[in-house]
Amino acid sequence: MFANYLTVALRTLIKHRLYSAITVAGLALGLAAAILIGLFVHNELTYDRDVTDADRIQQVLVTATLPGRAPEDGAALPMPVGPALKQAFPRQVAEMARILPQTSSLKRDETLFSEQVAVADTSFFRLFDWPFLAGDRATALDDPNSVVLTRKTAAKYFGDADALGRTLMVDGHPLRVTGVMRDLPANTQFAFALLLPMDSQANQTPDYLRDHWGGLMTLTFVKLKPEVDPQAGADAIRAGLPAFGAAIPPIRTSTGEVHLGEVFKFFLVPLTQAHLHPVRNAMVEGTSPLEVGIFTAVAVLVLAIACINFMNLATARASLRAREVALRKVVGASRGQIMAQFLGESILLTGLALILAVALVEVLLPSFAAFLGKPSLAFNYLRDARVLGCLAALVLAVGGVGGLYPAVFLSAFQPGPVLKGNSGGTGAGGRLRVVLVVAQFAISIGLMVATGVVYGQLAYAQGRALGFNKENVVVLTDLYGPDLQRKAETLRDALRQDPRIASAALADSYPGSGTENNTGVNHPGAPADDGAVVLRRDAVDPDYFVTLNVRLVAGRAFDREHPADTIPPADPANPQKLRHGGVVLNQSAVRRLGYASPEAALGQPLMLPGKEGEAGVEITVVGVVEDFHQGSVHTAVAPQIFIMTPKNYSQLLIRVKAGEMAGALELIDRSWRQLVPDRPVPRVFLDAQLQSVYERETKTGQLFAAFSGLAIVIAALGLFGLASFTAERRTKEIGLRKVLGAGVTDIVRLLVWQFSKPVLVANVIAWPIAWVAMRHWLDGFADRVSLNPLLFVASGLSALVVAWATVGLHAARVAATKPVVALRYE
Repeated sequence: MFANYLTVALRTLIKHRLYSAITVAGLALGLAAAILIGLFVHNELTYDRDVTDADRIQQVLVTATLPGRAPEDGAALPMPVGPALKQAFPRQVAEMARILPQTSSLKRDETLFSEQVAVADTSFFRLFDWPFLAGDRATALDDPNSVVLTRKTAAKYFGDADALGRTLMVDGHPLRVTGVMRDLPANTQFAFALLLPMDSQANQTPDYLRDHWGGLMTLTFVKLKPEVDPQAGADAIRAGLPAFGAAIPPIRTSTGEVHLGEVFKFFLVPLTQAHLHPVRNAMVEGTSPLEVGIFTAVAVLVLAIACINFMNLATARASLRAREVALRKVVGASRGQIMAQFLGESILLTGLALILAVALVEVLLPSFAAFLGKPSLAFNYLRDARVLGCLAALVLAVGGVGGLYPAVFLSAFQPGPVLKGNSGGTGAGGRLRVVLVVAQFAISIGLMVATGVVYGQLAYAQGRALGFNKENVVVLTDLYGPDLQRKAETLRDALRQDPRIASAALADSYPGSGTENNTGVNHPGAPADDGAVVLRRDAVDPDYFVTLNVRLVAGRAFDREHPADTIPPADPANPQKLRHGGVVLNQSAVRRLGYASPEAALGQPLMLPGKEGEAGVEITVVGVVEDFHQGSVHTAVAPQIFIMTPKNYSQLLIRVKAGEMAGALELIDRSWRQLVPDRPVPRVFLDAQLQSVYERETKTGQLFAAFSGLAIVIAALGLFGLASFTAERRTKEIGLRKVLGAGVTDIVRLLVWQFSKPVLVANVIAWPIAWVAMRHWLDGFADRVSLNPLLFVASGLSALVVAWATVGLHAARVAATKPVVALRYE
C-alpha cells in the first residue's frame, strides 16, 4: 500500500509540475527562514549554559532611580557590593567575583594595539571554569603581576611559541603570563582578550573608587553553596537585599548626606537568564524576551504563509482528483486511507522542500551570522541528532498542518455524484481560499508596516531627535591621568590652528560613550527639607557646544574671556574655602529646577556639594542650551548641568571641516604619535559610536525588511498558482467573452479584480493590528515618530501592486490566446 501511495504521489507531482514547483519553492523559502531564525533564537536562549554549576551562579544587577528620572537597570555596581554581599549572606554565598572591563594598550614588536581587557577578582575562575590550555586555573590570578590570555590573544602576541611564563607589556607594566584559556564561547555575556587580577598595576581604577559606594563600575556575580537549593538560596538573598541596601553607608557632602539605599535597588538574575535581561553597561548587549518572541513569531508567520499556499493550491485543484478519490472509494478505500494518502503526499512535498531549504540555509548562514554579529552560528544537522530530530519534527508539523485540511476536504468527495459527471470539487473550498489569501496578505502588509515604522524611527533617532550634529566628529577617548590630560590640552590647541579642523573641545564624556556622572544641586536659601535636585553633570571646555553644534537658547556659553566660569579645585591648605564658578543648564534642568523659562534661570545662584571635608561650590547660571541626547532616544533627555573643571577632562572631540576628513585623520594620528608614542591612537567616529547605540534596532529593521519581502514573494508565488489555476478553469469563459467582443484589457481587469478584493480586505485587517503593535513598540522610546497613515496606505498599495503584477501578467498571457483554442479546451 505504501509503495502504491508513493507511486501515485510521484506521478501527481510530475504531472502537475507548476503546482509542485510553486508549493515546494514556497515551503522551502518558509522552512529556510524558520531554520535561520530558529538558530538565532536557540543561540540567544543558551548563553553561558556551558559553565559548570551555572544554575548556582547569580548576577547581581541594580535599578538606579534618580529623582526626576525614570528607573534604569544596570549591570555596573559599586565595587564594595560584592564583598559586602558575601559577608551579609554567609549561609547562601560560597564565592563572589567581580569583573571590570577596561581598554588597555599592548605592544608587539614596535606595533601598538588596543585590547579589551577585564580586571577580575582572584576567585573569578572558581565561578567560571572555562578550560585552560596552559597554566593552573585555580592560581592563575593570584600574582598581582600576572595576566591570563585567551588562545587567540596568545597567538597574536607570541605566535606558535609557548606563551606561559612570557612577559607582556600592558599599559607600560610588565606582566607575566600565568594562563592561556580557550577562546570564550560565542554565546557568553563576557568579552575580553586578556584578564588581570584586581590588584594589578595595570588596573586603571582610581584608588578612591575601590571603596566608594557611589560609583557604578563592576559586574558582580555570586555562587551559591552546593548544599543550598539554588532557588531557595536565591530567594533568601532577594528577601534580604532591601535591608542590605538600607545598610549602605551614606555619602557625606557639604550640603548633606546622600542615602544610596534610596537610589540603588539590587536584584538577582540567574546567570543563564542574564543575557535575556538587557541592562545598561553589560559587557555584551543583551536580547530581550520580547525580541526573541518577535522573531519567533516572524518565523511562524512566514512558515504559515507557505502552508497557506499549499492548502490553497491543494483545494483549488481538488476537482482534478475528484474521480481518483471516487474510484478509490468504489474499490473499497476508506476515508482514513485516502486521508493518509494525501497527508503522505503533503509530508513528501515538505520533505522535498526541506532538502531545498537546507541547501538555502547552507548558502545563506555565513552571511546571516555575519550580519547578526554571531559568526559561531552553526547548522550541524549531520552531526547532531537533536538537530535531525527537530528537522524531522518540522517536516511532520508543517506537512501535517499544510496537508490536513486538503486531506479532509478531498477525502470527503462522494463517488456517486462524481462518477455521474459532477466533479464534486469544482468551486469547492472557494471561501476558504479567499480567507487564506486574505490571511497571507494581511501578514505581509503587517510586516511591511513594521519595517517602515522601524526604519522611520531609526532615521529620526539618529538625526533630528539627537539635538546636535554628529557628522564629521572624531573623538580621542580615555585620556585619563594628569599626564594624558596635559597632552590632550596641547593636542587640542595645536589642532585648532589647522585649517582642516573646524573646532576641538575637551570634556569628560561624549554622546554615546555610556558614561554618566550625577550630582545634587541646591537652591541657596531653600528649606533644608527640600533636598538637592539631582542633575547629570558634565565637565566641558568653552568649545564643547560649538564642536557639537548644540544650539544656545538663552544667555551665553562658557568663554575663555570669563575666567570666573571655571570652577577651581579645592585648596588643600583651606578646604573649607567657598569656591565659585559658572554653569550652563539644558532646558530639562531649567524645568527640573523650577524656573519659569530659560531667561528666568540666567544669573540664578545654585550650590554644588563639595566632597566630605570640603566646602561646596557656589555657581551662577550663565547660559541655557537646547536639550540633546547623550545616548539612546529610548530614554528621555536627562536634566543636565555643564561645568568647567579642566582636571576632569578625558575625551577630546574634534570637528573636521566637510571634505577634509582624510587629511585631518592623518594630522590627528601624526600629532598623537608625537605626543603619546607609547599608546595607540584611541580615536572613534562619533556617528559610528551613535550608530552602535542603535545597532540592534537597525538590524531588526533590516531583518523585518528581508522577511516581509520574503513573505510577499511566497504570497505572490501562491497567488500566481491560484491565478494559473483560475485562468485554466475559466478558459472557455475567456474564449466566449472574446468572441462576444471583450478585449485583452477586459479579461485582465476581470481576473485582476477577482484577486484584488482579498488584498483590500487584508488591508482592513492588517492596519489596526499593525497600528496597535507598532504603537506599543514606539512606546519604548522617549522621543519617537508619529505613526503616519501614509505608511499604511503605501504598504497596502505595495501589496496590491504585487498582486496585480502577479495575476495581471499571467492573465494577459491567457487572454491573448486565440478564441478558437479556448473554445476547444476540455
